[in-house]
Amino acid sequence: MAEPGARAGVDRGGRPRDPGNDVSILAAALDLFIERGAGGASIEAIARRAGVAKLTVYRRWQSKEDLLMAALEHARTTDTDASETGRSIDELVEYIAELLSRPRFRKLMARVIGASVDYPKLVDAYTARYLQPRLTALADTAQRAIDDGRFPPDTDPTAIQDILSSSIAFVLLRSEDLTAEEIKHRLRTLLRHLGYRAPSG
Repeated sequence: MAEPGARAGVDRGGRPRDPGNDVSILAAALDLFIERGAGGASIEAIARRAGVAKLTVYRRWQSKEDLLMAALEHARTTDTDASETGRSIDELVEYIAELLSRPRFRKLMARVIGASVDYPKLVDAYTARYLQPRLTALADTAQRAIDDGRFPPDTDPTAIQDILSSSIAFVLLRSEDLTAEEIKHRLRTLLRHLGYRAPSG
C-alpha cells in the first residue's frame, strides 16, 4: 500500500523505489509490532531490523502509523484475507476457528486492540479497512441463515453478529493457546443457544 500522495513505485522524494526494501521494511514493522506493540516499533528499530537507513523508511511513509497500517495490509494473505461473503455459518465457524488457533495471529490482533489508547488513528484505519467489512459480511451470513430456516424466524441477525464477535474477542484476549477444535466447540455451543440448526449430514 503506497502512502497517500505517492505514485506506485516512487518514494516521497520522487526516486524509484526498491520493492525489496519495501518488503523488508514491512516485514520488520510487522514483526516488531507483534513483539513489542506499536509503542515499541519505532522507525529506528524498524529500519535497523530491515537493514536499511532510517531515511529510506521516511521516504516511503510519512509516519509510524502509516507504516504500521501498511504492514498490517501487507500481512494479509490469500488465506487470512479471504472474503467471508457467501460463506455459510458452518464454513465461517471453521474459518474463524482455524485463524484464531494461530498464536501469531492472536498476538497480532491483541496488539491492534492494545494500540487503541495511544494510536487511535491506526486502530480506526484498521477497523474501517479490515474489521467493518467483515462485520458486515458476518451480519449478511447470519441473515441468510435465518432466511434458510437455520435460526428461529424472529432471530435478530445483529445478535448473532454480536455473540460471535464477542466470543472472538474473548479468544484473542486469552493468554493460553486454544486449538481450532476448542474454538469451534465454543462457537457452535453459542450458536445452538440461539437456536441454530446445522444442515443435516
